[in-house]
Amino acid sequence: MIIDDYIVQEYLNGHRIEDIKNHWVFYNIEKGMHLFESPNVEKKEDVREIVSSVKEILLNFTPLNEKIYKDLYPDWEKILKNINVLLVVGCPEPYDAMVREQNGKQYIILDLIRFSGYKALGYDINLLIRQLITHETSHVCLHEKYRAPSSEDYVENLKYIVFDEGFAHLLSINGDVMEYDFSKMIEEHYNDSYAKLIDAFEETDIQKQNDLLIASNSGPYWEKFGAISGKLFLANHIKDVQELYEHGVDNFINKMGL
Repeated sequence: MIIDDYIVQEYLNGHRIEDIKNHWVFYNIEKGMHLFESPNVEKKEDVREIVSSVKEILLNFTPLNEKIYKDLYPDWEKILKNINVLLVVGCPEPYDAMVREQNGKQYIILDLIRFSGYKALGYDINLLIRQLITHETSHVCLHEKYRAPSSEDYVENLKYIVFDEGFAHLLSINGDVMEYDFSKMIEEHYNDSYAKLIDAFEETDIQKQNDLLIASNSGPYWEKFGAISGKLFLANHIKDVQELYEHGVDNFINKMGL
């Protein structure tokens, strides 16, 4: 992976915020919006430590759930070799890690101020970084086989989110997903997420559709109804993960009964 730490170094070196807030990243977090939050200067030392951890993990990256990850993405090393990873500050909550496209190239974007917040809450930051990188690289690899819809079609984009995010969230679980006990997670969260997803597919108001596309994959974790529906459907059909991947988006959605 090719690491670009320009933005985070501008912050660490005390340069003017004005010099980074108009970077293309902050115009691509959400379509048609400029989202930027001035980074807290008191977080510099935490961020400096996290930069070192992130770089080490990126340069020696091994995904979580390595076997199934490699089965799904056999060319993962080749794909990731030339992917650009931007280490930034300035993304507002909840945008900690994401994949965005600029000039036809995919970029993994990691906001280290957001990461520092997790450290302050007591998370194992190195494990969390590895989870987030597993998640985002899953997107990159999946996008090589299944490109995001090129049209603005609401239903097609919602279907793609469920598929794409489902695999990324599953693979980034800390534990062997083939042996993991998902029963409580499914019992507590699947029906609610699925019901919201059904309602989302039936929505016809254009503004509400735009809001639902964002909500399906951002905000509090268990409220990401598109991502959670995809993840827990896969968890409930864990022996069929490879087949579900190979048969693509429409088959996946059909198998979900949508």
